[in-house]
Amino acid sequence: MEKHPSVTYLVKAGLREDQAVAYTTLLSKGSVTASKLALQLPYSRPMTYRILAELTVFGLVQKTDAKNAVSLFECTHPLKLREWMAGERNAYENRHLAVETALTDLISTYTALSGKPGVRLLQGISGLNELYEDILNEQSPLCLIRSPYDDKFPEIMSLVLSQISAQVKLGIATRAITPFDNETIEELEQDDPENLVTRRLVSIEHLDLPAQIILYADKVAITAFDNDIMTTIIQNQAIHQTFRLMFEFIWRTLENEDAAIRQGLKTGIIMPPRPR
Repeated sequence: MEKHPSVTYLVKAGLREDQAVAYTTLLSKGSVTASKLALQLPYSRPMTYRILAELTVFGLVQKTDAKNAVSLFECTHPLKLREWMAGERNAYENRHLAVETALTDLISTYTALSGKPGVRLLQGISGLNELYEDILNEQSPLCLIRSPYDDKFPEIMSLVLSQISAQVKLGIATRAITPFDNETIEELEQDDPENLVTRRLVSIEHLDLPAQIILYADKVAITAFDNDIMTTIIQNQAIHQTFRLMFEFIWRTLENEDAAIRQGLKTGIIMPPRPR
């Protein structure tokens, strides 16, 4: 039999080929019994019944049961395909959320048993959002080395502000090493305590990092702000401890430089802006 030209697109949309063939064939026949439809399909009658039952669940086919008569099947309006697609999208999002929720414990178990680091590669804004969700799930204090290059992506600002608010509600404290980029003394002395942030400032020439580093729980998250946003989360105690020791060393050595920058802000000395 010759396939309807829409079969290819329906398969791309998510239907199986047998479902797409049965749907388009039924659409051209109107209201018929499953037995008569099976004669027009390359499938057995039992298989045709099964396909029709599946399409009925999707809302693409309706079944009419008449008293003392054989059931009739007909396609619903093709616009029902949009509703079906919306349902498929919601189902996918729910499955995706369920997997992401389970990943933290699953990776922890795998890492503990195998000794191998758990590594996740996350792309774009959605990947950064997954990192932030994981931070909220772990609810452990953060150590942050900020990259001044995050301002290349202004679209992440609302995401960052929302994350800070969520962390404050959960009582997640942050120690941040920040390359100085024209912060104000008001921001440092008012906003930081409200956001549970303790900060050490460093001259941007000394720590002009193209990637941000966040340490939390037993994980290291590195977000590169290059042409695209790419986040790598490594779960491994030895790797986390190595980064933690480096963070603590940098934190201690910045005490005097941080004090000098803050004093310069209080006395009105304007630091040069970061070269672009």
